[in-house]
Amino acid sequence: MNGKEKELLKLKKLLKHWAEHNDSHVESFIKWRDIAKSHGLKFIVEQLNEAIKQMKLCNDHLIAAHDALD
Repeated sequence: MNGKEKELLKLKKLLKHWAEHNDSHVESFIKWRDIAKSHGLKFIVEQLNEAIKQMKLCNDHLIAAHDALD
């Protein structure tokens, strides 16, 4: 395996790792969104919902890039 192939393999692994790492953040966002909701913090809930949506969109792009390296 040459240097370019090694870099691409590492990139592929990183893309998957970043998506998985983001998933753990989404889980945390959901937990804290629900806590904020229980305290009637409507704006905070809305912002966390948007963060969840954007993180999932980010993951869609990371996985698309990952899959394109196949």
